[in-house]
Amino acid sequence: MALTLIAAAAVAGGTYLYAKAKRASTGQSVAAGAATGAATAVTLVVVSALWPVLLLGGVAGGAYYLGKKKSLKALPPSSNP
Repeated sequence: MALTLIAAAAVAGGTYLYAKAKRASTGQSVAAGAATGAATAVTLVVVSALWPVLLLGGVAGGAYYLGKKKSLKALPPSSNP
């Protein structure tokens, strides 16, 4: 949980600095930083809770894709001249 907060704070700070560099007002910069920081925190919490499911889904999806890719064949010649 501590790493999530550190990552979210780093993203929020980076967004704030980027917005200030683009000459946004202080209020807009703070709002952008807070929004991206909160979104990052929520994303990291969800991913950390679901990582086994995401990993298995990615492996299964990759295997399915590779298996299906090898079974594709060229279309047969058309019977119409």
